[in-house]
Amino acid sequence: MAHSNIQGRFSGRLQDARHLATMIKTVNFKDTAICNIGPDGIFFNLEESRCIFSRCLVPKSLFDDYKYVYPAKEQEHLDLRSQQGSQFDPSEYTEKWPEGYDNEGRAIFGISLSTLLNCLNMFGTAGGFGISSGGSGRYGGSAGGNGGASGSKYNPSQSMQAGGKDNQAPTSIVAVTAVRMSYNGPGSKLYLTLEDHGVITTCGIPTLDPEVPVVHDFNEEIISTVSMKSKWLDEGLRDLDATSPSVILRLSPDTPNFRISSLGTVEALDINYSLGDVLDSCQLAYEHDIQVSYNFTHVLHMLRACALSTSAYIAINQEGFLRVQFLHPVTENRYMYSEYTFSPLETYE
Repeated sequence: MAHSNIQGRFSGRLQDARHLATMIKTVNFKDTAICNIGPDGIFFNLEESRCIFSRCLVPKSLFDDYKYVYPAKEQEHLDLRSQQGSQFDPSEYTEKWPEGYDNEGRAIFGISLSTLLNCLNMFGTAGGFGISSGGSGRYGGSAGGNGGASGSKYNPSQSMQAGGKDNQAPTSIVAVTAVRMSYNGPGSKLYLTLEDHGVITTCGIPTLDPEVPVVHDFNEEIISTVSMKSKWLDEGLRDLDATSPSVILRLSPDTPNFRISSLGTVEALDINYSLGDVLDSCQLAYEHDIQVSYNFTHVLHMLRACALSTSAYIAINQEGFLRVQFLHPVTENRYMYSEYTFSPLETYE
């Protein structure tokens, strides 16, 4: 473990452990995630073969109290000797964040999401939080409702803004477990102290050396966007043929504005959505149709986020990458966010 004078210190308390558990469930298509802890909250990032990316944010504002102390930077001396034989000046150095921190000074480590979820559910109270989409589908769990168009538009650039009635968190009163989290820097465990009706237990979760994170910059030119209620997206994906190897997304300036299609061994299916009917918004950079296909198995991973959110914001960039961002209401005017990004199989002109 590194010397204590370069350790960042993190501690935070959540009144309800279900909030953290819910966000982890939205993105855990694989067990090991890269966790980033910084002054603005906790990120969980997952990636598989540069084809599917997911991440979620548990913001600082969600915690009852939150503290993150940056580590001290290390001094790295530079050898300034030139070919002319000038002397090395030990006073010349550069500073860098110590090992175990990213280039912004955030703590970074790997962690098992299944272990983290099991600890959060130690009292059996972290599994019930979520927003049911209603209905049922061929993939199990909840699917969409019975149609219609309502809810607030989701603009991910306007964090923590209040939505409409459909974007409000459940208000039913159930038993909750509080959790305090702490992390003392590289090599230490992530500690969870859970409290339920006066009973307190502490779990220490081993952290892993993080894999080199694959950074995908989605912010190429965005050529199309769609916003809609999550349950309509959930319902459409569940209605497609599961034997199809790919799913095709088509956006059009004409009705239907958004189509999801599958071509399986059983049947070919098209799910159509129109602006003013189900879609809250639909914007295209061109006056012609845009059509891109994606691995259907990968896309189905985001069903877990659909079922636990109220709004979805879909974007396709110039390279054909698909990004879907989800809004998760917690309490009035308090939200969490998750997102998936998928690489394209084929782009159709």
